[in-house]
Amino acid sequence: ALLGLAVDGKTLRGSRTGDRVTHLLAATRHDTQTVMAQAQVAAKSNEIPAFTPLLSGLDLTSVVITADALHTQHEHARQIVAAGGHYVFIVKGNQPTLLRRLKALPWREAILNDRTDETRHGRREIRRMKICTVRPGLPFPHAAQAIQVKRRRTNNATGKTTIVTIYAITSLHPGQITHAHLAGLIRGHWSIEALHHIRDVTYREDACTMRTGAAPRIMASLRNLAIGLARL
Repeated sequence: ALLGLAVDGKTLRGSRTGDRVTHLLAATRHDTQTVMAQAQVAAKSNEIPAFTPLLSGLDLTSVVITADALHTQHEHARQIVAAGGHYVFIVKGNQPTLLRRLKALPWREAILNDRTDETRHGRREIRRMKICTVRPGLPFPHAAQAIQVKRRRTNNATGKTTIVTIYAITSLHPGQITHAHLAGLIRGHWSIEALHHIRDVTYREDACTMRTGAAPRIMASLRNLAIGLARL
């Protein structure tokens, strides 16, 4: 079975000293929300250079790495596939040529592959997902399928509706994963945001003012351990 692993970052706001603040990049399991690896992002840098060392110590066999558009990088895709894994990456304006090519695919003719309708936190959200098999020549390493997700959100109190279209790319071929599983991987990526919420609300992570050396990263690791043990 394929295991979803979400890569995303979090700033520890309470660790701010002057213009410096601790920012961590973590790899979190979709199913259990267990943090499998965590790395501190260097000061005056961003998450991109931390991606390779974060995953280098993990066995990526049968693992699907999901990540936001910042990590939709050629080098990251090559690293994951070379290690025996797969990826599902969100595509936005930081990859303009790729985004333009994805938007130009025949989505109108594509069949609806998955639909979910959920109501939570005072809003109704309908997601519709379509998949297109990618022809050779798409400017991204190991790309096999393109994904379009239309997300329609309605605020139950105000009645206001917003529609957002999201594009993604994956190295998984049609025979390697079902449409429902692929849709679940995309939804599951947001599980790491749920983990951030637990760390902030239950463990008051953003209120923690430890600033010295590795203390913020160590405390974040201990909070991850506590959350993981609580889920056993």
